Order: sequence, then structure tokens, then C-alpha cells
Amino acid sequence: MISLFGKKPEPAPTVYTEQTCSSCGAVERRPFEQGDHVYKEQGVRCGKCGSNATIVTAIYGEYPPESDSKKKS
Repeated sequence: MISLFGKKPEPAPTVYTEQTCSSCGAVERRPFEQGDHVYKEQGVRCGKCGSNATIVTAIYGEYPPESDSKKKS
């Protein structure tokens, strides 16, 4: 794709879902899945305590780190 004014398009962010166990408070991060929304009850087993009381507490994106050649410019 050709962009205007010689700028390269920014890479798309990687979107993550953060889920928290309601029983022990353990927080896990995983790739975003279609249908995720904040306060959604997941019912996924907690890796720390084994409870099935996990809920989505955050959804956010992270951009890939800039390469060293970009930082020097």
C-alpha cells in the first residue's frame, strides 16, 4: 500500500485481554478473542487457585517495539 507524503503506515497493535480471578485476584493476560468485553464472566479455570470465577478486567493494545534503526533517525 502506498501512503501519502512518504510516510510508512504504522503497524497494527497486538490486542490483549486481561482476566482476573475473583477468588484469589490472580491476573492473566491472553490474546484478545472476538466477543471479549470488560466484566465478562469467563468461567475459565484459574491457574493459581483452580476457581472458575474469572472475569475480563481490561482490554488493551500494545505496539511492537521500535527497531534500533528507527530510534537513530
